[in-house]
Amino acid sequence: MARQTVRLATPANFSFPSTVNSHGWYLLAPFRWSARDKVLRRAEVIGGKAVDLTISFADRALILEGTRDSAELRAKMTRMFQLHVDMSDFVALTRNSPSHEWVERSGFGRLLCGSTLFEDVVKIIATTNTMWRQTVRMTELLVEKCGKRTRAKRAAFPEPEDILQFREDELQQDCRLGYRAKSMHTLAKGIANGSIDLGRLSDSSQSTEELFASYKTLPGIGPYGAAHLLAMDGRHDFIAVDTEFRRFVRERYHKGRAVSDATMLRRYSKWGRWKYLAYWAELWSTVADRLQPVESEDK
Repeated sequence: MARQTVRLATPANFSFPSTVNSHGWYLLAPFRWSARDKVLRRAEVIGGKAVDLTISFADRALILEGTRDSAELRAKMTRMFQLHVDMSDFVALTRNSPSHEWVERSGFGRLLCGSTLFEDVVKIIATTNTMWRQTVRMTELLVEKCGKRTRAKRAAFPEPEDILQFREDELQQDCRLGYRAKSMHTLAKGIANGSIDLGRLSDSSQSTEELFASYKTLPGIGPYGAAHLLAMDGRHDFIAVDTEFRRFVRERYHKGRAVSDATMLRRYSKWGRWKYLAYWAELWSTVADRLQPVESEDK
């Protein structure tokens, strides 16, 4: 039987490999990226069932194999590849910045996201106060323990009800989550019982300041996490100030000298609503080569 194929049109300036490789999410389960073949694979829940998706790119369209066309599939892929985000203003600004002259040529600017806001919140919680390799391992263990299985036995990213099948202490121990297990379990429970409404919290009619405040009410999400969630909405008004930001700006612009956060943030004020993306482009161009994609042997 021939595999089902869905074509999803992309914006004119869309780059599939640049979007996949836009930050470390492509190294987190259930994503499996083959840089050699330029194919992204993941198990995905569509219509309540886990399916094996194979995603590639041709003729300005995403090629989706493994499930039939549906509004749910298109909504998830639109979020995952930020197809709804208009990058034209940012690209125009980069033309006047020598540090960003490569952006337009490479198609950089869209960030790879999870297929749901829940996935991104959980993954951001998994990045806090830890090393990247531990984030990768925590996510892998969580997906394997809790995610729905495809026919090929691949695990999709768990939905809230999947998380709630397990006790908080069990998740903490088996998935090596530490204190993060409480935040993830509380988040899943709140969504399941209706006390946390992700649709309301992420309502795009809010101003960026209102959306930032909304995200900070989520379990385990502070200013750092809220800024990342905004970026995954295509809003880059806030820079997530952390040790990496401070290190990078000190070394790049201040010869390693200690300066205030306010001084470092002023460096990007000229970028207006694209501050975070301007910083991220500079940082990512220096660290991306250190990360090695997982070469998939799947066919």
